[in-house]
Amino acid sequence: MSLIKSPTDIALLRIAGKKLGAILRLGEAEAKAGMTLLELDTLLHARITAEGCKPSFLGYDGFPNAACLSVNAQVVHGIPSDYALKEGDILGIDLGLWYEGVCVDAARTVAIGTIGKEASDLLAHTQEALAAGIKAVKPFRRVGAISAAVQERAEHYGHGIVRSLTGHGVGHKIHEDPEIPNYGHSSDGILLRPGMVLAIEPMLTTGGGEVLTEDDGWTVTTADGSLSAQFEHTVLVTQRGHEILTA
Repeated sequence: MSLIKSPTDIALLRIAGKKLGAILRLGEAEAKAGMTLLELDTLLHARITAEGCKPSFLGYDGFPNAACLSVNAQVVHGIPSDYALKEGDILGIDLGLWYEGVCVDAARTVAIGTIGKEASDLLAHTQEALAAGIKAVKPFRRVGAISAAVQERAEHYGHGIVRSLTGHGVGHKIHEDPEIPNYGHSSDGILLRPGMVLAIEPMLTTGGGEVLTEDDGWTVTTADGSLSAQFEHTVLVTQRGHEILTA
């Protein structure tokens, strides 16, 4: 399918993005110390269904749940379990949904109760890196403009960048071209064109950028045990700049 979405697709993606943004805010509000990851996954799955949507992660390459829930040193793709959240944890909530034949993807990392300064700074800085990457989205720039903007913010604060995982196109499929690394040069990659839809997702750490996959075959964790955060929005390239669909 074309990387350029039709006006009909874009109208549906706006609706889907609004729904997903609201569901992520629900997840942030409901995630509390004592709640298990499976309980949160069940709540999010139910809300996605209630909105007339389907969770795009459920069954994707065999993934068993609706939400990817990743705690502390876990970067992404955490499988919900009976782990009970604790005061001071940070929790990555990554969700995708299908609505009327289009899909959107978004994530945020949230504080469980009061967290330490290192964790708090990581969350703020990763969110700032996402904002910088989105600000770089303009038609006829290259994908690398996003990558360079994210890298500049990450390195400004001294964070590790997870280089083996990237953002991506989205809309007709969960993962489409182009890949969007969180590092690189503004001259890298293909040209951004109006109608392209991008999932931009910085993944930063308080240590290095090396990761490993846990025994479940899905959960990606920092190799050095450092904390990790992820923030993600689905973004439309417009004639003059960009529009955040999952805000």
